[in-house]
Formats: sequence, structure tokens, C-alpha cells
Amino acid sequence: MRRVLLLAAVAATAGCGGSGAPHLTAFKQQGPIGSGAKEVWFYVAKGKPRSLVIFLHGYGGPVEETPKNHVPWLKHLAAEGSDVIYPRYEVGGAQDPYPNIDAAIDEATPRLGKPHVPVVVIGYSRGGRIAVDYAAVRAARGEEPSAVLAIFPGEHSQYETLGPLKKLDSKLKLEIMLGDKDTSVDGRGARLILARLELAGFPGSRIKLVGVKSTGSFKAEHLSVMKTSPAAKAEIWKPADNLIDSVR
Repeated sequence: MRRVLLLAAVAATAGCGGSGAPHLTAFKQQGPIGSGAKEVWFYVAKGKPRSLVIFLHGYGGPVEETPKNHVPWLKHLAAEGSDVIYPRYEVGGAQDPYPNIDAAIDEATPRLGKPHVPVVVIGYSRGGRIAVDYAAVRAARGEEPSAVLAIFPGEHSQYETLGPLKKLDSKLKLEIMLGDKDTSVDGRGARLILARLELAGFPGSRIKLVGVKSTGSFKAEHLSVMKTSPAAKAEIWKPADNLIDSVR
């Protein structure tokens, strides 16, 4: 009942949030709420939520900072039973994006009824690297997610704030996706993450490397995460679904 009342309240004030929708419908985009780097969009799960996905975008300018490039997948995640939060977290780049991610989540979760469900952080490219560090930031305050999926993660610069990886719980499930045609990052970000995790003492048994394979007309290149072909869904969406299901 609390969730229904909260959704009704948000629907009544949707004009302020920017969606303009008279009702909050399952797997329909809501937002943006907030402004600048604290903007956030969210999707309501179909039925009772069984997980919460925090989706962190890549570095791609004002379009990638919004859900536009990923809407089909975000809706799929919601249709599969996840509430989904898409924080903007930066405008053109941010040295320390974690407070903005927190602010976005704090804005969205009350509208979702603050569901007590497993949290999964999915990040793409720059967001893939940030996802691992953000998990550590959450772990340091006792809010570690159940799983992290870093898709084609990029490298960090020397000026960026990194998370305290030593705070990660050994129960965390961590998966890293690597595309066999991804020449943009070419596994460099993944290797750096793995080296940092090793130094932090994170158990290798909790890390899974997922190879995304090119097949037919589907090329597992850096932008293939935005594709919606059957092959893209099988190579990228399905492993993500399996990871989420494993922590529910």
C-alpha cells in the first residue's frame, strides 16, 4: 500500500519532475527529476520489485548522460522485475561523481517506495569503472550492493577520486564484460580494475570475466551495448539478467 500511495503522489506532481505523465506505469521512464549533475530518471518494475538496478552511463556527452541510448535495455530490466535508477551524475565529467550518484538515488528511491531488495550496480564504459568504485564507497558505509556488472570498463585518470576497494565485502559478486571487437578500451580498464582489486585483497573467486562474442552481423565493439538485436540481447542482456537473478 505504501508503494501505491507513493506512486500516486509522484504522479500527481509529475509536472515538476519533467515527465508530465499522469500515472507512473511499470517500465515507463520517469523524470528527469532534479537538475545538472543531480538529475535522475527511473523506471518502475513490473509487479513487486525483486531488485534495484543502479545504471551508470558512459562518457559520451549530453546524450549519453541521459537514458536515451539505453532505453530498450532499461525497460527490459524493469520488465524483468527491477526498479531501475539512471543518475546523470556528471555534466561533461566529474572528478568525484559519488555524491551526485547518492543524491540521485536519494531522490528516486522514495518515489519507488524504498524497496528492501538486492541492489545491483551496472556500469558501462566510464560508468563500468565507476560502478566498482561506487560499490566500495557504499561498502564503506555498510550499504554494499549485492552485485556489480562492469561493461567494457574504461580507465580512470590520475585526477579522479577512487573508491576504497579494501572495504568491499568478499560476498560481492563482480562481473566484468569484455567485447572481442572493443578497440576503444581494449581491456585496459578491466586490467587496471583487476590489478587494483588484487592489491585490495579482493578474492579472485568472486570475479567473473564475461566475454562478449561477435556473431553474424553483431560486432562486440564498444557501442554494441546500445544494440537491440537478438545477438546483442543474448550476449549482453542475458548475462546481466542471470547475474541479477543470482542475487535475488
